[in-house]
Amino acid sequence: MPGILIKDVDYQGAVGDYLILAKPGRLVEMGNWDHIIDGKGLMMIPPLFDRHVHFRDPGFTEKEDLISGARSAAAGGYAQVWCEPNTRPVIDTPDAVMEFFQRKRALNLPIAVQTKCALTRGQCGDELVDIPELVMMSSQAWCRHLSSDGEPIVDRDLLIKAARQAAPSQDNDDTEIDLHCEETPFSSARLREVLGDGPAMAREPELIRLALSAFTEAREVGLHIQHVSMAESVYFIAEAKAAGMMIVSAEVTPHHLLLCEDDIPLRGGERDPNWKMNPPLRSREDMLAMRKALADGTIDYIATDHAPHTPAEKALTWADAPFGVIGLETAFGACMTLVHSGELSFSRLLQAMAFTGGDVFNSSVTLIDPQHAWAVDPDKFYSKGRNCPFAGMTFKGKPIYTIAGGKLVMAEGEVLF
Repeated sequence: MPGILIKDVDYQGAVGDYLILAKPGRLVEMGNWDHIIDGKGLMMIPPLFDRHVHFRDPGFTEKEDLISGARSAAAGGYAQVWCEPNTRPVIDTPDAVMEFFQRKRALNLPIAVQTKCALTRGQCGDELVDIPELVMMSSQAWCRHLSSDGEPIVDRDLLIKAARQAAPSQDNDDTEIDLHCEETPFSSARLREVLGDGPAMAREPELIRLALSAFTEAREVGLHIQHVSMAESVYFIAEAKAAGMMIVSAEVTPHHLLLCEDDIPLRGGERDPNWKMNPPLRSREDMLAMRKALADGTIDYIATDHAPHTPAEKALTWADAPFGVIGLETAFGACMTLVHSGELSFSRLLQAMAFTGGDVFNSSVTLIDPQHAWAVDPDKFYSKGRNCPFAGMTFKGKPIYTIAGGKLVMAEGEVLF
């Protein structure tokens, strides 16, 4: 492919023409473009990157699959996503990781879709997977992240062992352990046994403190804390970062940044299950603490925790409906709300949402219109899910084009694969 020419686009405050190549550095015959995009009124930014999504493939493809998930990501301006391993079967072995990548390769997806591996067998929280073998795979870019998705780990010694087994070596220096420090119905009894009695669905700060203690002792590998939602959690993360004893990062979701428990609407006299997620929406004070922590860098990333379910599942009662909301196609617009309100700088938003580790011209970019007002209509989503708490809201700011690997994959809201 010769390339994509973007004309009159704003990049870092300067308007000009830019050429995006599938293979940067090669010569291109002038005028021989695959696409010419009129970038007038648009901004070019590094491609959006989501480190926490659930594509449900294999095992739950009625909810989402690799193709529908990738299309949803492209529609939202994303060129790269990392999938959680809570599939059926759970991705908890090197063979399962390889099967995922073989299936992805066969689909020839134009955006980068990677998987994490479960940290414990079956995601039960009590027996580690074959971490040394997975670390060897990490050196070949097969699987760089181990995730406790699904259930929290409350065994401190097990966390120390996991950190030491995933330690950097000559062949691997970037394996990371991602922890879900959340309570689940399955884990409640175990949490009470280890942590004592406490408020239901609010043990996040205690679990984060436990994890930070274990990883500080191990001092071996990076710890990433997923979907932080409580003000007290931020205190412990900030304290760990200030101490400098370990590598720690954290993420927050758009829904925990913009919504609180007081916002949950009623449906048929009870709370709307499309707003049911884990961790749940917290108090207004917690929500505002998330905004402040993101703005000052205590929380590093915005991740959607995109968790689709079927409409039939979300039509159940609040008690019976599954946890999870979708977010890939609303994340950028939702978070631009904080930019427009002055609570978050645009540069900080990009640090938190976009892939800023490489050259913006390295074959993948997103073009956005920061002033484009649009109404959220889940029925128009590319995701199979419709469980969106932002339904009916109006946001200002939207991805207009997504270019991934030198290919135009989304143009003016239409996904092209």
